[in-house]
Amino acid sequence: MKFTSWAVAILLLVPISAFAFFRPVRVLIPEAFGVRCNEQNLCIDDVSQLAAAESLLSNSKTYLATQWGLSIGEPKIIFCRTEQCRSAFGLSNKAGFTLGSFAIVIAPRGWQQHYVAHELIHHWQADHFGSLVLLTGEQWLIEGMAYALSNDPRIELHEPFESYRQRFNDWYRLNTNIPLKESLAGAL
Repeated sequence: MKFTSWAVAILLLVPISAFAFFRPVRVLIPEAFGVRCNEQNLCIDDVSQLAAAESLLSNSKTYLATQWGLSIGEPKIIFCRTEQCRSAFGLSNKAGFTLGSFAIVIAPRGWQQHYVAHELIHHWQADHFGSLVLLTGEQWLIEGMAYALSNDPRIELHEPFESYRQRFNDWYRLNTNIPLKESLAGAL
């Protein structure tokens, strides 16, 4: 009986602890943390900015589809306009993050097409190769692809990201005659 009580207590405490201490998990139920979500899985903390978020998402998806042939679908994406929202989802100083194929969060400073495209690329990677590949895959390939294909305007990124972008570009030049998904499957 005592074992059963402890097991029940642990089963109850683990999810509660995850939501309390590992803030990125909050993307699973974002409405509980001050954002509103629509039918297209677009969530926002400031509904007056919904049209801007929709436009940014649409333009980013269109760019990735036309330029690179990446079909993204309808990921859950949370656009934060306030520091409170940014903090609630654990963004720290990041412009955005992707939690596997579960959701994307964009920080207030990330409301630019290349940042949104970068996170959509990570979502595409997780959808096609599994969420774990974002953690265990070759970082030069995972991050390099996101920086290279997102049309990031920065001439030089902080290391190691500039090296990742250059290495991906070199790899991509050698694989341009193979469909991107197929060539990535061989490398991941």
